[in-house]
Amino acid sequence: MPELPEVEVVRRGLADHVVGKTFARVSLRGTRVARRHVLGPEHLSAQITGGARTSGGPPG
Repeated sequence: MPELPEVEVVRRGLADHVVGKTFARVSLRGTRVARRHVLGPEHLSAQITGGARTSGGPPG
């Protein structure tokens, strides 16, 4: 399913900076960022930290 056009524009802009990179630390600004992540902001931060980004998905 294609993303919304504005989401796709942001994804493409970020891809140049994050694909192939590894995040050592993540800081979420406010709880709204993780509001849909059922396991909470700490879990979301842990999911983002570590593995290298491949195409905007989870660490791999």
